[in-house]
Amino acid sequence: MAKHTPLVSILIPCYNYGQYIEKCIQSTLDQTYENIEVIVVDNGSTDDSLEKINLFSNNKKIKIIKIKENIPPVTDGVSAIGIAIEESKGSYISILYADDWYLPEKIEKQVSLFNIMPNSVGVVYCHGYYYIEESKTKVEHKRQSVRGYVFKDYLTKGDIAMPISPLVKRYCYDIIGFDNIWTGSEYDFFLMSQYVDFDFVDEYLVVMRMHNNNASKDILFSYNMVRRFHNSALLNPNTILRGGRTLINKRMARDFISFGLGLIVIMDKNNGRLALMRAIRIYPIFIFKPKVLMSLLLSFLPMPVLRYVLVVIGVSKSPKEHIY
Repeated sequence: MAKHTPLVSILIPCYNYGQYIEKCIQSTLDQTYENIEVIVVDNGSTDDSLEKINLFSNNKKIKIIKIKENIPPVTDGVSAIGIAIEESKGSYISILYADDWYLPEKIEKQVSLFNIMPNSVGVVYCHGYYYIEESKTKVEHKRQSVRGYVFKDYLTKGDIAMPISPLVKRYCYDIIGFDNIWTGSEYDFFLMSQYVDFDFVDEYLVVMRMHNNNASKDILFSYNMVRRFHNSALLNPNTILRGGRTLINKRMARDFISFGLGLIVIMDKNNGRLALMRAIRIYPIFIFKPKVLMSLLLSFLPMPVLRYVLVVIGVSKSPKEHIY
């Protein structure tokens, strides 16, 4: 019986990542699965990104899209990835960011799993590594290992997949719409989890780079994006009907606690305190969590004292996680 080898579209948005984009693109061409197209969107870069991307212009698997002016990630109704999806032709879609890369068997192993799964499975994810730029080391990162209808896992346990790990059936983006501000983030997969089943390859097949240039590590920016996500997606009547208000409130509170702790660590204690208070207001029982209570107390310390305490307990130097 012949293997089913559908076309897979790998989408790479790039903005000012000239120093990383070659490795990223090459990792897609090094895939052991051959039936791929790679769509690279230069989102108005002002560095040498486009020059580096054009080095691959003669490769028949690669399509290059040039956007004259940068489209910010919170622009309603349009996104660089949304443009790439519209241009893509694959039955499956995988999104890769310009500073990250895939290991060679990533796509092949995910397609192989799709081929033996029921049609209800719309997303197959995998585990991955964080590459710490400063120390040049890779750290294994496994978020969750759940399959089937995982919507309530998203609500109760947090995000399931690293944002570059899923391979997604095209129709999943048709269901949720790809012209919104969440395209290419964990929030897309949360929305998909309401409609399709998930499965996973229990291997480490992607690498996310951690470095000081990650726009995703601007915690305050990401915090404001999450607030918009809560308002537009979590508080959507359909989502409330499926998940129940209690679980949704708990998920929102968990998000605010995560960002509150992160903001306090980077010395933005006022916004950190507001985030923690918002979490407690939404889900009051969280006031009894030791880390929440301790963080609230820290937020009232004078800045020099806070800085000293964070250094003493070793928090201020901890690498932060990608947040998209």
